[in-house]
Amino acid sequence: MEKYLFTDGLSGVKEAQSQEELETLIASGDQPDKFRVWLFNSNEWISYAAYRRLFPAARKKEASPVSIEVTPAHHKIFNGKRWLKKFLLLIALTGGAFLVFNFTKIKWQKAGPVNFIAGRPGNVLLMDIDSLINEIEYDRDEPLDRSTRTNLRLRNTWPDRIELQLQSEKETSSAGARFFNIRVSIDNTTGFNLDNAVVKLSVWKNKKVNATDTLRFGTISYDKLLTRGLNAVYRGDSISVSFESIRAKAFNFCYPAAIKNNSGNYNDRWFCRE
Repeated sequence: MEKYLFTDGLSGVKEAQSQEELETLIASGDQPDKFRVWLFNSNEWISYAAYRRLFPAARKKEASPVSIEVTPAHHKIFNGKRWLKKFLLLIALTGGAFLVFNFTKIKWQKAGPVNFIAGRPGNVLLMDIDSLINEIEYDRDEPLDRSTRTNLRLRNTWPDRIELQLQSEKETSSAGARFFNIRVSIDNTTGFNLDNAVVKLSVWKNKKVNATDTLRFGTISYDKLLTRGLNAVYRGDSISVSFESIRAKAFNFCYPAAIKNNSGNYNDRWFCRE
């Protein structure tokens, strides 16, 4: 069904359910230059001239103009009518703006919380650490000391021991989705303090990264969860987090997301002495 809004600039905004009803409203007015029409499949008021360009009217025989002599008394009446017309026009424009605001206002609806743990980074492969230790001990023909075995195990299994989590509120509308009240947490269960970590927050739209943000964490204890809150609001289809880097001197560990091997040794990629 076609719908229209119409104002003649004098008597407010009226709704028409069809073009025929709209033409009836137009015919009832006498000042086309003040007419405004809102097409429901558009997003703005258009003038009578613009409307006629879209929907030409059938030609009618024009009546000869009649000259009217205005007396001083008539002049006062016309001035009063002119003031009344301006007042009514102001009311009509205010009402029209209110209708447009209601038509175009974005209405957000709660979509439930977002809560997930970051996946294993692509440059950190699963390893059989026990087999690796046995191979190293076989090649050296001597057992590794307890500290070396522990550190080697931590460096190569750190995604199982350093957990990155994101929690967020989410709302949706016709304009998409937005995320807010965001909390990013690091749960360190290595048994050693981490010196620092850098986390990247990514906002996705149409399967592409639309925006990013960086969070820096200082000392991360092994005996409690460390959480950072964000006040920002992000708009997109989804949101994710990942580690950009982690540093732990306690077990000679340096992880950078930008490279595949930090040490040059593919059996111990994240070893460092810095």
